[in-house]
Amino acid sequence: MAIKDDYIKIRVSKEQKALFKDIAKKKKISMSEFMIVSTEERALREKEKFEGTNSLELRVSELEKKLQEIKFKMESQKAEKKSFFKILRNRLTN
Repeated sequence: MAIKDDYIKIRVSKEQKALFKDIAKKKKISMSEFMIVSTEERALREKEKFEGTNSLELRVSELEKKLQEIKFKMESQKAEKKSFFKILRNRLTN
């Protein structure tokens, strides 16, 4: 277990405090533990979403680059074929 050597002070409404206290009591844990665990779980989910989004954006960017490379290669091949057929046609007609 990590050493708890810092604190966060927050302001909540009386209703929120009563809700947190009630749930902590029903779970048989301290209100601090309830708040820490709940907040940490939410923070980890948000972190995972954020990192997942960044990862997805990177993969999309890489895919776009690959598609552009394929497009360029196909256009180059098409130009080469046209050039080849043009030369062949010129030789056959002469």
